[in-house]
Amino acid sequence: MKKGFQQFTVRDLLTSKAETLSVFKKLRSLGYDSIHGYTLPIFTLAEYKEMTREAGLENITSGGDFEAMRDGTAAIKQAVADAKFLGTSLVGVGTLPKAYRESEEGYRRYAAEINRIAEALKSEGLKIIYHPHAIECFSLGGGLKGLDIMINETDHEAVLFCLDTHWLACAGVSVIEYIRLVRGRMPVIHVKDYAIVKAAVDKVEEVHKQFAEVGEGNLNWPSIIAACRETGVEYAVVEQDYCAAGPLESLTTSITNLIAFGV
Repeated sequence: MKKGFQQFTVRDLLTSKAETLSVFKKLRSLGYDSIHGYTLPIFTLAEYKEMTREAGLENITSGGDFEAMRDGTAAIKQAVADAKFLGTSLVGVGTLPKAYRESEEGYRRYAAEINRIAEALKSEGLKIIYHPHAIECFSLGGGLKGLDIMINETDHEAVLFCLDTHWLACAGVSVIEYIRLVRGRMPVIHVKDYAIVKAAVDKVEEVHKQFAEVGEGNLNWPSIIAACRETGVEYAVVEQDYCAAGPLESLTTSITNLIAFGV
């Protein structure tokens, strides 16, 4: 597996084009070879591509706006153009809008609409890659979860997934089980650990979780990595939403531990 980072992790450091390039080069020197990134108001897509090229980073995905693509062909054409410009076949889509995520009907409607977008992208050699958080594991009753509908009712060839180890653990489901449920449909996984805050409250029942570097929390990384290899994951992308030690320090710890785990 290749070792990537989610640009969101270092968002507070990207204050200019010069600083962005410096951060990208620093992370490349640590051993990260790919980026799950996005453009910012301070640079254009062309400038972003040049910075990643200069830093020696592979672009894993390009961005896509679900609602814009759902409502018009212009947004789909733009998503196609952006993906081809960046040299990727994956168009990323984030958590489904609130209007869809609170009922079984909403999840089924969302799956159908994602399929329509994916069908339009398929003719251009592109695929949707969806990144769930914990909300998609909302229970719809009888053991059915929203994420199950999204996995089962989307086009298995054209709709792929980028699961997140922390958010699966946060949702109370088996990380390894869900990695296996998207076997062959998950080229990218987001990796971060799930830790418990010690002595955060007076009552033991009020325990709180926190984001943690890979290997610094409670997740079983040897088993997770084995499941990723077994199911065809190509990129292990470190994404830590909040970094108590600072983003570069956190990313250093995560890649050090990933390497120690054999990635």
